[in-house]
Amino acid sequence: MLDNFESISPTAIVISYPRTFTDIPYEKEIYQWLQQNGKNNNIKLNKLLAPEIEARYKLTNKILDDLNIKQIVEIASGYSSRGILYAEKGYEYIEMDLEEVAKNKVKLLKEIASIPNNLHITIGNALNYADFEKCDEFLDKNKEIAIINEGLLRYLTFEEKEIVAKNIYQILKKHNGVWITCDVTPKKFIEKQNVCLPDFNNNVNEVTSRNDLQDRFEDIEHIKSFMMKIGFNNIEIHRFIEMREQLKSFEILGVAKEEYDELLQNGIVAIIKI
Repeated sequence: MLDNFESISPTAIVISYPRTFTDIPYEKEIYQWLQQNGKNNNIKLNKLLAPEIEARYKLTNKILDDLNIKQIVEIASGYSSRGILYAEKGYEYIEMDLEEVAKNKVKLLKEIASIPNNLHITIGNALNYADFEKCDEFLDKNKEIAIINEGLLRYLTFEEKEIVAKNIYQILKKHNGVWITCDVTPKKFIEKQNVCLPDFNNNVNEVTSRNDLQDRFEDIEHIKSFMMKIGFNNIEIHRFIEMREQLKSFEILGVAKEEYDELLQNGIVAIIKI
């Protein structure tokens, strides 16, 4: 159950590229490092992903800021700049990812910035509860935590999703706090994405073998029923469209906001609590 997940790692590079068409700090430097040091994974890069990627990133940040929780564990963190940015703001920040990505993340951060003492890059698999427990040494047990993830559950079967959700439930039961995720994407979003970005999902599927529409949630009610079976009783839904006026990628790409409205309306970030 815990093997063969390195195949998902190339998608972190797919997401890094469109973030360079935003105003998110460090993203251009991160992608430049990946270009110089990464291997060719035969994934087609698409800058038109930028609005949805920027929206989910900024919406997640807004929710995090509003909650004012200063201990963060980001699973499958990839090559996102969020960890370094929040660590620079004084947050205790733990990034957990598979070995290859985690080691690369340390290397690239050392080249583009200095790694603060409150930013911790750990090797771990979200399907392995013991890897979550390794994060405990960096956490104040008397303070709430926020667990964040972007771009993991969509690649997992429902059996695997359940394992991850149960692991997160156990960590939150111990520490208290919230789970913030855009990774419960309903099928309707993917169907609209296929219209806006033809062949994108097919290409990802060819590279990862883990991008099956049947592994997606049907709708909001499906998400809620799934989470409630795990033990989560409070699920709050926010939509990408909330960040519409804060997105810089429209201007950078020279595309009309209206072209993305339906896509952004269907994209969601969930705040999940016990």
